[in-house]
Amino acid sequence: MELPNFNVDEVKDLFTQIGLANPQGNEYNERRRKCGQLYDYFTIMKAALNKLSTKRTLTLLDCACGRSYLSFFLNYALQTMGRTNMRFIGIDTNGELIEKCRLTASNLHFSNMEFVNGSIMDCCVGDHIDIAYSLHACDTATDQTILKGIMANAHFILSVSCCQHFTRSQMKRHPLAGITRHTEYKERMNDMVSDSLRALLLEAHGYRVDIFEFTPSKSTPKNIMLRAEKINVTDEKKSQALREYMRLSNIFHVKPALETYLSQRRNTHDTGFAEESL
Repeated sequence: MELPNFNVDEVKDLFTQIGLANPQGNEYNERRRKCGQLYDYFTIMKAALNKLSTKRTLTLLDCACGRSYLSFFLNYALQTMGRTNMRFIGIDTNGELIEKCRLTASNLHFSNMEFVNGSIMDCCVGDHIDIAYSLHACDTATDQTILKGIMANAHFILSVSCCQHFTRSQMKRHPLAGITRHTEYKERMNDMVSDSLRALLLEAHGYRVDIFEFTPSKSTPKNIMLRAEKINVTDEKKSQALREYMRLSNIFHVKPALETYLSQRRNTHDTGFAEESL
């Protein structure tokens, strides 16, 4: 796949450096679909950045970054298009991968990238984050990504979830059990309910949320993005989102980890979601 203004040889070299292609610049078969996902994610990231200031350095936080394929590509692509005032921070609990990312950034002369070994919840990455994002962060790491964005008052939060074990184990007694008794349908329902609950919590915290396919399903079955943008929201709309959240949560007996994390951050002993706490 190619995009306008991208030097094909440069992209091949980049993919080789970050481990998506062999020394000849040919994409590894098992990672070819990942390359397509990077291009599609870039399009969405570029649109988000177009709404932010160009007069200051923007901070982009990659949660559960892994090998940081996405951030390396975003850095290259955005710089190619003239966005040079950016700082990338990657967080992951895998220290070995973090060291590899640091070495790769050095080899690519990407001095605007830093990588932190630790948990998303506990890492201190500064006072301000413009965009918190993740791609296929496993299970509750998606909730932690969203929490980090909310607590930092990020302008945008972009999340593509992967496995949803935490909520799947809770979905047992609900009115649609005749549907979710089928494993395939339970997985789909769990994905829909989990992301819908996260979206409502984001709306209750002043975000406008869209949920959509960011890349074709043939690229990955985990192709649903949650995109949240911080806007001016009335207290009434926040309260409405909270009521809808509680209703949906009660129907399916599902409480995403995000609710617990937010409660802990408020140091309360109840759910932490009383309307007056918003």
